[in-house]
Amino acid sequence: MSKFDFKRKYLIIYLCLIIFDAFLMLCRWLEHIVPNVRLLPDFLLDHITNFALCMLLLLIFGITVLSFGGKFRGITAAALVMSALNIGYECFIPIRNTPDILDAVFGVIGVAIAYVFLMLLRKNGLIAK
Repeated sequence: MSKFDFKRKYLIIYLCLIIFDAFLMLCRWLEHIVPNVRLLPDFLLDHITNFALCMLLLLIFGITVLSFGGKFRGITAAALVMSALNIGYECFIPIRNTPDILDAVFGVIGVAIAYVFLMLLRKNGLIAK
């Protein structure tokens, strides 16, 4: 049973971030289905998957932890681990991957955006049940 609800404003922002991530992923996948349709520049399409997946993963994990009354230290640890693994994999581990520092940067930016939102949600957006 969750211990907290969320203020409507923060819930709307959360849903907008999820929809934004879905739109970015759709743009990427649409490029593979219909090659002549490009909704975003190629530079963004090359790195947007890492950004969207990292942001989405931390958003879902963080909102779940916060709603059940978990400690924010867990979210911080998850964000740091995700960022470190992202940088390590994208820069140093060439398994099914070519080293790409920009992918790592986009992933860390996605984690940072989600982390800032979760900090604001924890500070201002929780309503005790």
